[in-house]
Amino acid sequence: MIVLKTEIQTLCDILKHSFEKNAWHGPAVLEALSDIDEKIINKKINKTHSILELVTHMTAWRTYVINMLLGNDGFEISDEMNFQSEISWSHAIADLKESQVKLLIALESFPIENLHVLVPNRPYKFFTMLHGIIHHDLYHVGQIVLIKRIHE
Repeated sequence: MIVLKTEIQTLCDILKHSFEKNAWHGPAVLEALSDIDEKIINKKINKTHSILELVTHMTAWRTYVINMLLGNDGFEISDEMNFQSEISWSHAIADLKESQVKLLIALESFPIENLHVLVPNRPYKFFTMLHGIIHHDLYHVGQIVLIKRIHE
């Protein structure tokens, strides 16, 4: 008997693989961050953001998605949250990991019938936003891997 997963379960699986391990494309978020020498977390390539800034940016947008899933329609990302450079590496990584736990909890309790409803005050649906946060993470992982290769 074949048991089909719901869209929510499938999104949770994709989030887990792209963030933790066994991503089809290459290193997952945590795999890419696992062996970074703290000496390079503030290094940049020309005018790019640093690895530390990218990690805090990823956390900020994951926090945005969590808040939208929980119905906090007024949540906005502040400049202080986005692209932080005055935070310890261990704190930045802990925040990113915590965002994964909170994102999965919020998604698992999100009503499946709302997946194809527009996010309040946005021109896209929750389904699109959820795929978007996965793509967003992986886009920035690519940048992190490049910065890491150039500076190690």
